[in-house]
Amino acid sequence: MIRFRARRLVEKLLSVKFVIFVIATALRCFGVIGCGEWLTIALVVIAGREALKWKGSRFEVLGNEESLGSD
Repeated sequence: MIRFRARRLVEKLLSVKFVIFVIATALRCFGVIGCGEWLTIALVVIAGREALKWKGSRFEVLGNEESLGSD
């Protein structure tokens, strides 16, 4: 159980969006990018995650309706 959770955590940490967010935060801490650029990157990462969640839940609902109608 713990091994499975640890593996999922590593997979999430290695996602492209998370890595982009961490790099942007590091660049912000060192003063390479400004607050506006960091905020834009953060909003894109958050919006991307939410869009994937919404898209996944939408297809699950559509799939369930189609299977009920075809029976």
